[in-house]
Amino acid sequence: MELSDRKRRILRAIVDDYIRTAEPVGSSYILNRHKLGISSATIRNEMAELEGTGYLDKPHTSAGRVPSSLGYRVYVDELMQRYTLTVREIEEMRASLKKSYLELGNILKDISNTVAHLTNYTTLISTPCVATNILKSIRLVPLDEKSFVMLVVNSGGIVKNTTITAKGGVDAKVLERLGNYLNLTFCDREVGAITNEFILAQKEIMPLPDEIMNPVMGFLSEVLQDFTGFDISADGQANILNYPEFKDVNRTKEFFDFVRNIDKNFLKEKIADDKINILIGDENPHLKDLGLSMVISNYKIKDGMIGGIAIVGPTRMDYSKVVATLDYLKKNLDKYLDGTDTR
Repeated sequence: MELSDRKRRILRAIVDDYIRTAEPVGSSYILNRHKLGISSATIRNEMAELEGTGYLDKPHTSAGRVPSSLGYRVYVDELMQRYTLTVREIEEMRASLKKSYLELGNILKDISNTVAHLTNYTTLISTPCVATNILKSIRLVPLDEKSFVMLVVNSGGIVKNTTITAKGGVDAKVLERLGNYLNLTFCDREVGAITNEFILAQKEIMPLPDEIMNPVMGFLSEVLQDFTGFDISADGQANILNYPEFKDVNRTKEFFDFVRNIDKNFLKEKIADDKINILIGDENPHLKDLGLSMVISNYKIKDGMIGGIAIVGPTRMDYSKVVATLDYLKKNLDKYLDGTDTR
């Protein structure tokens, strides 16, 4: 159904007010607050038609209306006004982004905390992975006669390292030969194609003591799993308690269970899309019956690495502010991490 301009203005007013108050919106409230230039009776008639066509719902205990999933969808796609981040909000995000001296995982954690604080919702953020994940380099660096550092690097520039100690001692020339062998055998291969069986087979070829080969091959296997992993962390879960819809203990428990057990494949599939995705309540089976919406964006950093950030909140979340926040991160994260934005 094509909505008239009047219906669109009324629907936008109802969604805006419901986001702000969490209370069903009546015609008299719209009349007094929004000055639409039409009578209360006309507003009531239009609201009744919006309800009849599925854009509004009417709670049993109230004369007012609340948006339906369809109403929210029209609102986020066509009606909501673009939110402009304040100077303070931008500065808080810049402060997180500019901590380039930190390890990437800590930077992402700091960003996640900041976004949860600014939006007052829950933030989910994933570690980045690369579209083409190639093992690029393995180095064995002697520390002393009995220990050495093993460094493994992938095509995304992620470095993993560990210190290995061999009680029987380690000869520098032996380490050099082993490093050359590992690079020749494993590097320039797709990470996902290097199986544990292949690693074990190569271990048998190199005639070195188990006290060296076991930790070397064990760490390599562990690192390869990390490189192909997709970990998700959450911040701001307690923010949900600020919303009256989640005062019920059982509903709050469902929310925490949802966040804790988020489907990684579902999130990974969504961030493959380069646009900001808005998932509203009953439209999505993962959110159905939870009274939740989720806004998801990817972020991209050097060498094709891609990760995801999602904001989860009640269906009446402030979509405009959430979209503006994710849009800022999407456009600026890479600049701060590679040093091209030094403001």
